[in-house]
Amino acid sequence: MERSITDFQYDCWLASAGMPSGTVHKVLERYGTPEACWQAVQKHDESISSLVTPRFVQILSETCNENALGKYRQKLEKHSIRSVLFSDPLYPASLKEIHDPPAILFYQGNLECTESRMLGMVGSRAASYTGQKATRKLAEDLSAQGVTIVSGMACGIDASAHRGCLDGKSPTIAVLGCGLDKPYPADNIPLRDEILKNNGLVLSEYAPGEKAAGWHFPVRNRIIVGLSRALILMEAKIRSGSMTSVSHALEQGKDVFVYPGDPSSENFEGNHQLLREGGIYFTSARDILEDMHWLDNPPAVRHNSDCAQTSLCRTPEEESVIKALKPGTLSFEQLLIHTGMNPPVLMSTLTILQIRGVIEALPGKQYQIKQ
Repeated sequence: MERSITDFQYDCWLASAGMPSGTVHKVLERYGTPEACWQAVQKHDESISSLVTPRFVQILSETCNENALGKYRQKLEKHSIRSVLFSDPLYPASLKEIHDPPAILFYQGNLECTESRMLGMVGSRAASYTGQKATRKLAEDLSAQGVTIVSGMACGIDASAHRGCLDGKSPTIAVLGCGLDKPYPADNIPLRDEILKNNGLVLSEYAPGEKAAGWHFPVRNRIIVGLSRALILMEAKIRSGSMTSVSHALEQGKDVFVYPGDPSSENFEGNHQLLREGGIYFTSARDILEDMHWLDNPPAVRHNSDCAQTSLCRTPEEESVIKALKPGTLSFEQLLIHTGMNPPVLMSTLTILQIRGVIEALPGKQYQIKQ
């Protein structure tokens, strides 16, 4: 049965509580729909307490009223926002394959975009002119061959990727780290409008009204990668936030194509480190299309696997991670404690070690020495 705006407003209520996606999945497995959960909370059904923490029970209870529902409905109608549950046949099939998929997705535009050939493109927000120009050209060339580009609608590389895809006449998909009624950055609202005007899609796991927060963006990157058949890194410094996307790609078993860029520029240092460690080198859209077997006569994949990866000199950070993992599997949080690194440095180090084949990521952000 087709879902209506009445269903969508209950989705907003459940998602607005801010619970981890795994918890929302448990709630929906128990009650079936957000509306059924709403009714249980209204009736003070104690079964909800066995699924969520007291803090979330309180949040759900405080917002379990018709006034809150009415506000959600207004936002949905004003911004033409709809939603889809994990159990819905319309939910993007590729996202169902990842660890920790969103339980609820909010979207504007054409959800059928997720049935096309999709490639993720990521890189620096403070990108160079060269990087942005190359990104737009590559995205246009891929788009002209029917590829849908997925990115995050941030400034820099993201915006260039979306614009290039529009230039090539294919729809593009933007994944936001905030509610769809509060797009970030605001300067890219005209870009959002162009995406929707050209049969594209804008989506988020955050309910309408949710403002952008720094921690949202690494989390949303798993969706960009999850939708995509492979990831393209266009421009990144050594400690770039784009490395979280690379890490998600490796965890999901997806190829990472790396634009070579200017070897003398620190803006591309992350690119060249990934190329040395086994990223896939490319110089044109054709290279990528061939490696993806989307052209008639694909050549051998150009991994930089001829590097003597096992003999490369390791950094102190890499040695610290390897030492910490020798006794057994550790989570990301445990590695932070064992190594004393800050999160961006640890994420970058883990990514490089995964590319080298020294360690492997397990579900739940667990890591171990590769057997």
